[in-house]
Amino acid sequence: MHATMRNEEDRRSRIMSEAAAHFLRDGYERTSIDRIAAGARVSKQAIYELCRDKEDLFEQVVRAEMGIGLAQDLREEGDLRSTLEAFTIDLIDKFATPRNYGLFRANIVATRQFPQLAAALHEYRRGASRGLVSCLERLEAQGVIGRISGSALDLSTRLGGMAVEGTRYFLGYDLPNRSQRWDQARLAVEFFLNGMGKACRADGVDSYPTCCAALPPWEGKAQLRLKPDRFAALCRAAADEFLAHGFEGASLDRIMAATGVGRSTIYRQFGNKNGLFRYVIGREVEALAALELDVPEGADLGARLKLLSRAALDLHLMPRSIAMHHLLVQESALFPEIARYFYDTQVNRLGRPFQRMMESEGLGAPAPAVMRVFHTLATFGVRYIASLRAVEAEERDAVSDQAAAIMMHGTIKRDSR
Repeated sequence: MHATMRNEEDRRSRIMSEAAAHFLRDGYERTSIDRIAAGARVSKQAIYELCRDKEDLFEQVVRAEMGIGLAQDLREEGDLRSTLEAFTIDLIDKFATPRNYGLFRANIVATRQFPQLAAALHEYRRGASRGLVSCLERLEAQGVIGRISGSALDLSTRLGGMAVEGTRYFLGYDLPNRSQRWDQARLAVEFFLNGMGKACRADGVDSYPTCCAALPPWEGKAQLRLKPDRFAALCRAAADEFLAHGFEGASLDRIMAATGVGRSTIYRQFGNKNGLFRYVIGREVEALAALELDVPEGADLGARLKLLSRAALDLHLMPRSIAMHHLLVQESALFPEIARYFYDTQVNRLGRPFQRMMESEGLGAPAPAVMRVFHTLATFGVRYIASLRAVEAEERDAVSDQAAAIMMHGTIKRDSR
């Protein structure tokens, strides 16, 4: 290879490697061309010879990372449970690697600004479960598992979603240690095979903090120096700005223009932009948490679970809720306590009626990890967070029916158990 070509290839490799490190670790908003250039030991002009702008570089990097592939083989381990547990722990381990975790997080953050890339990333994520698809199709043909609804890929995605607990580790929680991964793998497989009956009593389900205890009120504070109506207008405008543009991209100038409130007043009220974010987004989280779910009436427990799943999904799919997920995944490193608070309130909102319903059926209070699994099933993990498409009533019904069916009896036919 000609020396000039080798130098150009080496320079391109350094740029792409440095850009990937920053984008996957720090996210799109907090990565700058200046930092990439410094780390790659090249000029900014050299980067712009490779791409049009930062957006183009981000897309090139992410698509190159997807090209590495995430295919996962299914190793036969004797019986079905052992095979699924080995598959599931391997999936969790791969999820937790910095590269894949960064890509999965990029999937969520990219949704609004890069919708086509986000769609491709979502399919890449689903690819982590493709090794299970042919196995499920074979088991269905043999009559071992029953068709719940949807495709085999949807069903395998359900197992993966339960294994990594949906959005939990994108919303401020540290990735699980090895022991917690095994506990969650076993729990996910138990649900997948048999539903919540045995899973509620499985080893490890109580190894996490409770999710249904009352949470303390949000502690963000502001000095109330404005009249109540102007203060409320300021909070609404600031929340809208952060939800639309993120913390870094939000402009105090736009908030000031929308409300007529001066910069000095905002600083007196909240201290700085950080304090403004904590206060107004904390209020938004509380407002979403206040949308209570009722305990549904129904002919039997399965019908009630479907109705509760559907009600939870409808709240989850509210535009304000989806926008809050996008914002707090993007800002989880800077505001982890708010992100965790948001995740917990979402689980609690579903967990309270779920617990009352289970107790009314004489089944006792479910373990916290079981509540989180039900929340993941009801909302379908990150599927609808990673897409901006409309979800029609027919699909919502099908998703809720599938969630309730897995909760009630899993996937294994009773005469095959």
